[in-house]
Amino acid sequence: MLDRWLGRERRRQISPMLDLCEVLVDDGLDEADVQEALGRELARNYLNPAERAVLVDVFADLGLDAMARQLAASKLPTSVAVRHGDFGEALTGVLFRRVRRYCVPIMKLRYKHRPNQPVQSCDLIAFRLTRSPQVVAAPEVKTRTSKRLGIGEEAAVSLESAIATLPSAIQFAAARLLEAGHAAIGSRIMMLLAADYVLERHIVLVHDEDLWDERIVSRTDAAVREKTDATVIRVKGLKDTIASAYDAVPQAVVAVGVGR
Repeated sequence: MLDRWLGRERRRQISPMLDLCEVLVDDGLDEADVQEALGRELARNYLNPAERAVLVDVFADLGLDAMARQLAASKLPTSVAVRHGDFGEALTGVLFRRVRRYCVPIMKLRYKHRPNQPVQSCDLIAFRLTRSPQVVAAPEVKTRTSKRLGIGEEAAVSLESAIATLPSAIQFAAARLLEAGHAAIGSRIMMLLAADYVLERHIVLVHDEDLWDERIVSRTDAAVREKTDATVIRVKGLKDTIASAYDAVPQAVVAVGVGR
């Protein structure tokens, strides 16, 4: 469902430093189906399959409302700003994994110590491990439900900070995979620390459709200093979409197919 929702892209070159990809969200899909799929995706991002299975067993007799209260208390952020940021990261993960076919081996939101605190490191780390040389992408994601002309400039600054700590992000991803028993891919990613690879710079802006302003693109272009790919995902009623997606998480947890 979400690969169809995000599956159309329109690309254009803004300048020698900035390429722009506009994701043409498919508004013709059933809204309830999209919200259900977004809830499942958030559930996958916050809970690994083993944790989900135990929660389902624990709350089997207590019901969905009790599970919802537990998730709200222990896993899902209550801060609107944090929810918006987490949603943007999860949506970007779908885009890179299911539409653009990168390897996105870990879901960073599973490693939060507290719901309203971010996990340090890159927003997302994605790989093309079958390329020669291999590719590492470090998308910086910004999500806004109000008009902020400087969102791209903020993303450009954050991207440089993330790239400065990219080796630690690579090691974090590899370590989590090794802990989970995924030795082959974990070792392969760890080996990137001593290998040459192509670094892709990505900025992803998740923005309310009705509040979008094209001046954001020109200001982003002025802010980047090296070749960067910018992606814009514009969603009508983004604030309500995010709220509904979080409301759908408890039901998604008990559904089959949350997956790794």
